Amino acid sequence: MKGGLPRVYSLAGAALVALVAACTPLPPAVDSSQYVPLALAPASFTGVRDERANFRALFCREPGGSEEIPDEACRLALRHFRDEGEATRHIEPANLPRDRYRVALALGIGWDCVRDLIDERELPTTALAEAGYATTLLEVEGLSSSERNADIVAAQLEDSLAPEQQLILVGYSKGAVDLMVALQRHPELAARTAALVTVAGSVGGSPVAENAADSTTALLRFSPYGDCGQGDRRAMESLRPVHRHAWLQDHLPLPVPAYAIVTAPGPDRVSPALRSSYKVLGAVHPLNDGALLHWDQLLPGSTLLGYANADHWAVAVPVQVEDIPLGSLLVRNGYPRTRLWRAIIDYVIADLENPVSQEGTGS
Repeated sequence: MKGGLPRVYSLAGAALVALVAACTPLPPAVDSSQYVPLALAPASFTGVRDERANFRALFCREPGGSEEIPDEACRLALRHFRDEGEATRHIEPANLPRDRYRVALALGIGWDCVRDLIDERELPTTALAEAGYATTLLEVEGLSSSERNADIVAAQLEDSLAPEQQLILVGYSKGAVDLMVALQRHPELAARTAALVTVAGSVGGSPVAENAADSTTALLRFSPYGDCGQGDRRAMESLRPVHRHAWLQDHLPLPVPAYAIVTAPGPDRVSPALRSSYKVLGAVHPLNDGALLHWDQLLPGSTLLGYANADHWAVAVPVQVEDIPLGSLLVRNGYPRTRLWRAIIDYVIADLENPVSQEGTGS
């Protein structure tokens, strides 16, 4: 009998585990009938032009000069994967006609709800403006749908251009979706747009949004760190993969060329406040930024510039951690954003001014 006790306890333990598992609620049901067939494939198979090596060569040089930063610093800022290849192109930023373009940036979900926590002096648009670029920070509604924000964007940009000037639209996070929808809904905007750039763009939506509760939006709405109003309260709905995948099927290709920076931080670069969602997404794939999987940031037919070793916030949003209780423990916001964004815009301008480069892969 004694020899049988461990087996009895083992069976009892297994039964208890099974009972607990059976009582654990399933995730909310999702109407999967609206999904479209997808296939996992290398980016080049979906028409993505790989310019990582050429972009790295530009990024690793000092802005406005020819001095290079150490290779290790480059690899810490831009992740290097085995298929990147070698640079085949040299870009001289000093010779670029920046005055021909205006850079317009749309930020992500709830950005105006926490505006007081964002150091706007360090926003990419501010840094670019100080360096001589023409820039506009688009006042999209952080809690509204991409359809509503698309109309807001078109209205804001209606009379913003100087003669012979074109737009470079830059969408961070949900801002990328807002701009994509704006280009589709407003042909007059597309006609004045030279390119779209997505930075940690939620192109394919986020699984995190699929199970987000209304309380998430409510918390943002009543945040003491900004004033975002109510909007149409459909921001989270706009980020659900079921909607984004269907939209992509119905509206690609875009009417303008697109470029992408994907965020895929190493575990040591993820803010503690994002680690929970980083781990959840990591069960699907380790390359995620705490909000988005890496493949959901890459638009088919776009030009891939690089994989930033930064989490979803650090790549674009300069958070004032001193204004948040335990902020320095919850948020890791150090990243060479200004260098990255200058390199992005310079690369895009160089690429637009030299159409021949569109024929190569850069690798």
